Amino acid sequence: MKQKDKKTIVLFNPMPVKHPVEIRNKMTTSLQVPLINVPLSLLAIARMVKNDYTIKIVNAVVDTNYKELILNACENALCFGVSSMTCYQIRDGLDISMAVKERYPSLPVIWGGYHPTTQPEQTLNNPNIDIVVRGQGELTFKEVVEKLDHNLPLTDISGISYKEEDRIITNPDRDFTDLNLFPPIPYDLIDVERHIKDYKFGDRCLDYYISQGCAAGCHFCSEPLFCGRHWSGLEPETVASELEYLAKTYNVDTFMIRDSDFFLNVNRVKELCKLLIEKDLNLHLSSVNGRMEHLSRIDEEVLSLSRRAGVWEVFIGIESGYQDALDAMNKGAKVDQIMSCTRQCIKHDIDLRASFMVGIPGVDTKEEIKRTFQAMHTIISAYGKIERLEHLDILLSFFTPYPQTPLYNRAVERGLNYLKTLEDWGDFDQFDFKAPWMPQEYHDLVKKFRDGMPWNSGCDFDGWCYFYSGIMDELE
Repeated sequence: MKQKDKKTIVLFNPMPVKHPVEIRNKMTTSLQVPLINVPLSLLAIARMVKNDYTIKIVNAVVDTNYKELILNACENALCFGVSSMTCYQIRDGLDISMAVKERYPSLPVIWGGYHPTTQPEQTLNNPNIDIVVRGQGELTFKEVVEKLDHNLPLTDISGISYKEEDRIITNPDRDFTDLNLFPPIPYDLIDVERHIKDYKFGDRCLDYYISQGCAAGCHFCSEPLFCGRHWSGLEPETVASELEYLAKTYNVDTFMIRDSDFFLNVNRVKELCKLLIEKDLNLHLSSVNGRMEHLSRIDEEVLSLSRRAGVWEVFIGIESGYQDALDAMNKGAKVDQIMSCTRQCIKHDIDLRASFMVGIPGVDTKEEIKRTFQAMHTIISAYGKIERLEHLDILLSFFTPYPQTPLYNRAVERGLNYLKTLEDWGDFDQFDFKAPWMPQEYHDLVKKFRDGMPWNSGCDFDGWCYFYSGIMDELE
């Protein structure tokens, strides 16, 4: 089919935050919270239809005047798709969807991603959305597009919810599919140069993922609802070849790995590392996600190989220094594993990027904050005493109740207002959520603690210890 004869599919990645601010790590000057991300979820579905359709991807974080771009692209388009998490992306996505529907009332609007998967009917109650793709979307989206193209009913497509006149119909779930059965991610569908960022180890960092899904069942997380606790990883040979191709094609020196669990299959990790060592690509792999309970007892050989292969930073969702909170989250981890992971990272010269949260419903809030502050200080001290604070980065946020998760239901029991519309979720603050069970003075103290951490304030270890002592006095 000639390019000019192909129908157009327009895909949109909305702005994740209302006010786009890039937060710099004052210890390393690299981005602590990168705003510019490759729209991997959109590329994942686009790869299934790119040979038969013209794909136009608009990414709000890099495209200026994106509303105008989308409205122009949607003229004579086959459909318009939006991917959204539970955050400001909903509000931005709705704003654009409304504009699209006003100009093109008959154009099908499709939403997918974490939030529509967890709230398909609530999403479809919005008059500007026609179809929801639930969960892993590659095969589902392909079938939807083909049905729309031939004006056929959607009745036999697994993994979707949709409107039929005044009814919302939810078809059966789709089985999770092996990632290796899909074509490679088509980076050529975006302007890669505008999606490259600087990050800690290099000047040219690009997003990439090696696996989909997560086998864990954390009670605060939407991932189990999205993937059904399934996990699938690319074959090591595929990963090594793709990283080599992307590095050479786009002059990339660092890859930010967007997996939920890189280390789940240890034998696969070993094989991949050996291939990368053989290729000697001189690449850095950053933000490589690992679970605390795995990394605390992982084979020394795996971490040694990982470092030699280019794993320069691991990302661990430690979440809390309070065991009651970890248990309430269903993390499957123990507090004493925090320092086991820390020592492993220091020993193997792998930087640690860790995340914590406070405000879990149903636990002693003061004790949770106290124990979490103490755990964070212990990690900071381990690095500070050997003058390596620049090799550590800790993120601290407030628990955010995501829909349909076990902790969301517990949050509602403890005073959270049940959000009844998609628009309500669009105003949800996933960084500084203020829970009704958290006293304002504790909320303010946590933000003060976060602002004073070395990578946010720029203080040295001695300055940190002085600040920490004062904060703990305030807490008591």
